[in-house]
Amino acid sequence: MLNLKVSARWKKDDGQTVELDQRLLSALKTIDSEGSISLACKSLGVSYRTLWSQIQQYNEMLGEDLVATHGRAGACLTRFGHKLIWMVEQGNVRVAPDLGTVGEQLNAEWLDIEQNKPWISLALSDDLALQNLFQNTALYKKLQLSLRWSGSIAALSALHRGEVRVAGCHLPVGLDEHSHVHQIMRRWLRGSNLSVVELFERDIGWMSRPVASPPTLDDVAKRRALLVNRNSASSTHHQLNALITKAGLNPEELPGYYHEENSHLAVACTIAAGHGDLGLGIRAAANHYGLQFRLVSKEQYFLVLHNNDLNYPAMEIMLPWLTSPEVLAQVEQTAGYRATRLGRTQALEVFLNEIQEK
Repeated sequence: MLNLKVSARWKKDDGQTVELDQRLLSALKTIDSEGSISLACKSLGVSYRTLWSQIQQYNEMLGEDLVATHGRAGACLTRFGHKLIWMVEQGNVRVAPDLGTVGEQLNAEWLDIEQNKPWISLALSDDLALQNLFQNTALYKKLQLSLRWSGSIAALSALHRGEVRVAGCHLPVGLDEHSHVHQIMRRWLRGSNLSVVELFERDIGWMSRPVASPPTLDDVAKRRALLVNRNSASSTHHQLNALITKAGLNPEELPGYYHEENSHLAVACTIAAGHGDLGLGIRAAANHYGLQFRLVSKEQYFLVLHNNDLNYPAMEIMLPWLTSPEVLAQVEQTAGYRATRLGRTQALEVFLNEIQEK
C-alpha cells in the first residue's frame, strides 16, 4: 500500500537546498530535552564523535550553528536550531491529516482494482487514538477504508450530504455548562433514521507550556498571553467560544483567537514551539509535547450512521473489531481516555438524552 510522508528541506539565501534528515531532527530534539550532548548520545545509542560530526556537518551546510555548548554546563539548541526543529514539526502536524486522507483515497482506488473486499468511507473528527487504531494492518486485511479527518461539524455535514457512510464526532458531557455547544451540534445531529456507536470518553482542557503560573483567558484578554484556536468546523472551537462567553470576554478582542489549527496535535505543537501560549485540546495531545494540562471537562466521542448501514457488510466487520480486547487495550493506554461502553449501539436521540443527563 502507498505510504505518503512529509520531507523537509532548508532553502538558503543563495538558492541551494539542504535536506533535513530525520535523524538530525531527532538528535536535535534529544539534545534539547537532555541538555547535554553526552546524555543525548546515551539516549540515541551513538558515540559522541558520531553525533558531534553530524551536527558540525549540518552547521557547515546550513551556514548556521544548531547547537551551543557550555562546557560542563551542557549544551542547548541555538535560536536557529530551536526554530528549525519546530518549523518542521509544525509543518508535519498541519499537513499529516490531509496527507493521510489522500493516501487512504489512493489506496482505496488501488484495492478496489486488486481485491474484492468490503469498502466503507468515514469522515472523522480529529482524534489521536482513532488515528492509531485505523492504522491497524489486521483491519485492512479484511476491509477497505476511505478516511478523511476533519472537525465534528464537517464530518456530520459530509454524512448528511451522502459523501460518507460514517461520521465521527464528539460532544462535551453534561448540558448545563455546555448548552451552547450542544445547541450548535444539534443542528447537525438530527434525523430519526440515525444510530450512534459509542467509542470512548476523553479529557479536554487547557494546554500551556509548563510554568508555575499557567496562563488563563484573563491573561490573554490583558495581552499577557496568546491564544491558539481550532477551526470553526470543530466542536472544540465552539466549546472554546462557550468558555470565553462564560468569562465575560469578547472573542474578537482576544489575541490569537483567529489563529486556527486543524487538529489538537497542531494546537499543542504551536504552543510547544512558542508561537502561542494557551489552547483548548485533549490530554493526549498535551502529553505528546510535554505540555501542562488543566482539565476543563470530559467529552464523548462517537460514530453516527444511518440505521440501515448497521448491516452494511463493512460495518459487520468493523463493529466486532471495535469491541475487541485489542482495541480496548489501545484506547485505555492513551492518556485521558476511557472506554466504558466501547461499541454500544443505540438510536441517536436516546444517546443524546443520556449524554445531556450525565
